Amino acid sequence: MLNSLNIFNQNLMDMLRIHVAAVGFEVDRIVMPAIEKKADRVWLIVHNQPHEDKGNVFADLIKKRLGEVGIDCRCASADRTDLFDTLRTLKSIISKESKNSILVNVSVGSKIQAIASMMICMMFKDKVMIKPYYVVPKRYNTSGMQKKEQETEGMQEIIPLPEYKIEIPKERLVKCMHIINQQNEGMITKRALKDLAIQNNLIHITSKRDMDEYSEQAAYMALNKNLIEPLLEWNFISVTKQGAHHMVTLTNEGKNALRFLNVE
Repeated sequence: MLNSLNIFNQNLMDMLRIHVAAVGFEVDRIVMPAIEKKADRVWLIVHNQPHEDKGNVFADLIKKRLGEVGIDCRCASADRTDLFDTLRTLKSIISKESKNSILVNVSVGSKIQAIASMMICMMFKDKVMIKPYYVVPKRYNTSGMQKKEQETEGMQEIIPLPEYKIEIPKERLVKCMHIINQQNEGMITKRALKDLAIQNNLIHITSKRDMDEYSEQAAYMALNKNLIEPLLEWNFISVTKQGAHHMVTLTNEGKNALRFLNVE
């Protein structure tokens, strides 16, 4: 028992303190909490079209100030107007930092980026050590971008936010969606999906005897129970009949979910 506790404590000590923040038109609201919380590394999410982004100057200022206090700063890009692209980038950062403690600043960036930041904390709270926080500034700058000044200045307090949970589909469902998406026009027959699901170990036939005598029936039952029905409940696929075939297609919801849940 004591040895297990020592291992647990050692693992906590080995964790880096990671902060994640989308870059808008603010500097203090990103830099000051990182310093206050003794961050080891800060990930900045910048717009994926730099020539269109007025926040570039603020990203440079943030990197400069973090560098002056010895905090490692890295950048990842996403379309600031696209919820699912932002979620994709956030998930990629989480995957890289999964063994560390992650704090996500939801008070900066665009509204879409703030929503995505909160959502990612809810989705992955049971998989990694991740928590959201909100920074209250000392004052708002009304002159704004006209003078290329940050929108807010200073830091009044850091508010930890409630940790709720959003369910995400199981890995086998995401892999199944990926298989469907790889097909011509994102459409596949149920028969072909059954064969690919077996090849990729997404469904299993219980015994060799089943394979010999009841392979088709057993495989279709496993496909329906373990993949088709759950994906229909998520509204990630549709199943339609075309002639003698049942066709499985990703819905728009499924395509959007796959953009950030796709297996890396």
